[in-house]
Amino acid sequence: MSTQKSIKLSDYVEYPFLIPSIYLDFDIGTDCVVVQSSMIIKPKKKESSKLVLKGNQIKLLSISINGKELKLPEYSFSDKSLIINSPPKSEFELKIRSQIDPFRNTSLEGLYLSSGMLTTQCEAEGFRRICFHPDRPDVLSRYTVRIEAERTLYPILLSNGNEKYSGNLNSNNLRHEFIWEDPFPKPCYLFALVAGKLNSVSDTYITNKGRLIDIRIYVEKGDEKYTKHAVNSLKKAMKWDEDNYGLEYDLDEYKIVAVRHFNMGAMENKGLNIFNSKLVLADSKTATDDELERIESVIAHEYFHNWTGNRITCRDWFQLSLKEGLTVFRDQSFTSDLHSKGLKRIEDVSFLRNFQFAEDKGPTSHAVKPKEYVAIDNFYTTTIYEKGAELIRMLELLLGKEKFFRGINLYIKTFDGSAATTEDFINSLIKGAYLEEKNCPFDLDKFLNWYYKSGTPKVYINQSWDSKNSILNVSFEQKIDTDKTNDNTEMVIPILYSCYSREKGANPLAENNLFVLDKNKKYLKINTLPGEQQAPVLSLFRCFSSPVVWESDLVIDDYLFLFLNDNDYFSRWDSGQYLMREILKTRLCNKNNFSLEHKFINAIKQTIKSLEINDPFFLATLITIPGFAELESLFEKVDPIRIYSESIDFQVLIGNEILQELRVIAKNLFGKIDHEWPMGKGERKLLGTIWFYLSLAGERDVQKNCVESISHSSMTISRAALGALKPLDNNLTEEASNLFYNLWKENPVVLDSWFAYEASRPHKRGINVIEKLLSHPKFDWKAPNAIRAVLGGFSKNIDLFHSLDGQGYLFMADKLIEVDKINPITASRMVKVFSKWKTYIDKNKEGIYESLLKLNKANISSNTREVVELILN
Repeated sequence: MSTQKSIKLSDYVEYPFLIPSIYLDFDIGTDCVVVQSSMIIKPKKKESSKLVLKGNQIKLLSISINGKELKLPEYSFSDKSLIINSPPKSEFELKIRSQIDPFRNTSLEGLYLSSGMLTTQCEAEGFRRICFHPDRPDVLSRYTVRIEAERTLYPILLSNGNEKYSGNLNSNNLRHEFIWEDPFPKPCYLFALVAGKLNSVSDTYITNKGRLIDIRIYVEKGDEKYTKHAVNSLKKAMKWDEDNYGLEYDLDEYKIVAVRHFNMGAMENKGLNIFNSKLVLADSKTATDDELERIESVIAHEYFHNWTGNRITCRDWFQLSLKEGLTVFRDQSFTSDLHSKGLKRIEDVSFLRNFQFAEDKGPTSHAVKPKEYVAIDNFYTTTIYEKGAELIRMLELLLGKEKFFRGINLYIKTFDGSAATTEDFINSLIKGAYLEEKNCPFDLDKFLNWYYKSGTPKVYINQSWDSKNSILNVSFEQKIDTDKTNDNTEMVIPILYSCYSREKGANPLAENNLFVLDKNKKYLKINTLPGEQQAPVLSLFRCFSSPVVWESDLVIDDYLFLFLNDNDYFSRWDSGQYLMREILKTRLCNKNNFSLEHKFINAIKQTIKSLEINDPFFLATLITIPGFAELESLFEKVDPIRIYSESIDFQVLIGNEILQELRVIAKNLFGKIDHEWPMGKGERKLLGTIWFYLSLAGERDVQKNCVESISHSSMTISRAALGALKPLDNNLTEEASNLFYNLWKENPVVLDSWFAYEASRPHKRGINVIEKLLSHPKFDWKAPNAIRAVLGGFSKNIDLFHSLDGQGYLFMADKLIEVDKINPITASRMVKVFSKWKTYIDKNKEGIYESLLKLNKANISSNTREVVELILN
């Protein structure tokens, strides 16, 4: 059982000292790094208080206050902390000299070695592995950093802020030094240092005010050619933030470093972003269209943090969504503006439903603002990020854009240079939106329930049609979808709606009106045109206006109508998703609804005619079935193998029924797939979707064409070809996989996608294939990307992972125990593959339970144990 005490929001006490400035000196040797910190410390109160500093795996060499060396018992020292028992009551200088060993640090926290370079990851609690410090986000300081190292081993020495000096040491010409200064106060989790052999690609950006910003991206030798997309993405983000939020970059330099061994996607360290190399190194030959857009989005996300996260940070880690939810909202808006608002909304909703909604229903469910945690690393979740972003989106909808931006401006003006809370943000938003007026259109306390309550709200909708007066009466009722059946908490749920006439060419009778559900039950009256005889068709939660699930009395013909006629991208797509879920549900209950299947296939054929040329990306999206997690959520007792089998059979049916139409479209698309991203991405997306359906339908010529397309100059086409062959497990699949491997075996970023493909595709050889991948000479146990590729891919190999003998689960448990020894953060996140075990049929449930017990009995980290115990209990 866990022995680590949980940390509670209710126990928060502000740190009793200010640390306005820190000077850090790093002396990098061959087997250790000597760190000297000099902190100016100001007690906040006159009363005496112990000075408590955190430290982890640090060797203390000396400690002094105002030049006087301290001796025991003036301080106490353990493996986790350093305590000054009676510090001065007025401002003083604390100097600590210590030693760390980054060369044997496999946790990827603090300072560690990656491919010959030293790099850092300090969020959330990695700084305590570098030097003794409070290591909490509400302690903000101005940093000056000196780094010294052997010039040939570490020619590049980087830290936050602007470069102030560089040169060789007078005492030793083989060593050199750099001094960096960050003029803006920041919490220690934003500290960064990189030292190693790196090449740089330089560019510049001129702000709207005419300031010149130097951009530098640092990569390993040979990777320079893959940085153009990252540079362009950064410049777009800088321009967008100035144009939309009026926020200009505040330093003279902006640096990005690509690192292979990195737990996160990227880290927004002030002025020195450190990125997982997968999210920097890319062009259309090495990355798919979706990956290029993802990279553009992540680079923007980390840049946007400069204001929403860095200049204003979170007071404590319970406020994590303050910076992450807001910044995800900003990066989603950025992508929407650059590409397609409707398609981006569908992408975000699909992700939310398949991951965050599943998290909300599972044992690791937590509020956007949790009340307690054991390991904060376990709370970097879809709830904090994506659900947090949805709350900001609702606020924008409720306030209107003009008022929303007024509120954002006041928040930034008020809290710049400080650490804030969720409530600070919400109150600033409302105050800025309405100035001194007190006419907020919604109940603020009820809205804050979105932050405090876990679970997904569910809305029940019923209609009655008054044909005499042409009035549609609609009732709405809300409940939170949690284990607590009597939870009657009232939320503020904005509902965008339209309704369409069945009689007048599908014209909207009411369009994009806003209804706010802020009581357990509330009613809406929609006046339609006089003389309307039939009830109009209601289109609800347009643009996915609230992160809820809903159940309405719309009938199948209503959904078919919306699938063909709705002018809102999300609502049209959602109607199709509902119809496909219904088809698959009836199939899985052995009650095939052939009439519905026939109607839906005909609707697809009509959709093809209208969208084939005008919007190929949307067409591809409309004919893609719901995600696996969504399908699992339809059943109280989940049979994963059967769900997978029926979903494949249904896709075979679609492929066979629209075979002729798909053949014609595929032929027409071939001349349109070679345009440079973002041009041509719709055509490439649709061609890949068509290949998948035709390949499943047994079209041998298409399957052979897919093998030939593995060497296509577009990675999107190459990976689409692999995907089309993936379910088949035949000699063509094998041939295509081998071709792809031989093309990309020297590129570790691309090769991760091959590892994931091999681990997730059906195999007759079973778990031996996964073992072989893990012992492959190109597999890197220290790279989280590689671990996620193989073990994450294996968890998506439905027949293998969920095999009824339980061997897939036990294998996963064994491997996660191994991963936990070197990287607890990666292990604790991956163990969540077992989180839905109680929803499975008995045979699967028993197998996962046995594997969870095995994990729980093992000597695992507190990170992983916290998650395992939550899942078990």
